[in-house]
Amino acid sequence: MGITRTATHTFSSEQIDVCARLTGDLGAHHMGGHGDRRMAQGALTLTAVPLLAEPGVHMRKLSFTFLAPVFAGDTVTATVSVQEAEQAPDVPDGHVVLDCEVRVAGDDGAPVLAGTGVAELPRELFAELTREGS
Repeated sequence: MGITRTATHTFSSEQIDVCARLTGDLGAHHMGGHGDRRMAQGALTLTAVPLLAEPGVHMRKLSFTFLAPVFAGDTVTATVSVQEAEQAPDVPDGHVVLDCEVRVAGDDGAPVLAGTGVAELPRELFAELTREGS
């Protein structure tokens, strides 16, 4: 399809604290650490993925596998690749549905998260993403 978005993010202990307060995920490995390192929540790791929270994007379906932990201080690179775009019958006029593949890797290139998603977005935003991807 030709649309790929990539973003890099470094997680902090403060972000782990905020995620814990918002989600209630207060596991000992998040709050006290795993060994001497605090592990980011899975929901926090997802925030690195581009397109998921962009204005005008509605995520219809998400399916992820968490493959390795992400710790405070770690930097990840998240990539979303559009596999297919269509005008589905249950989508309002002027909107497009995208089938996406998602990959998140740590500094060493090893995968920490992999999955798929289905996003609905306005046709204008889709056109903008298509122009950026070319």
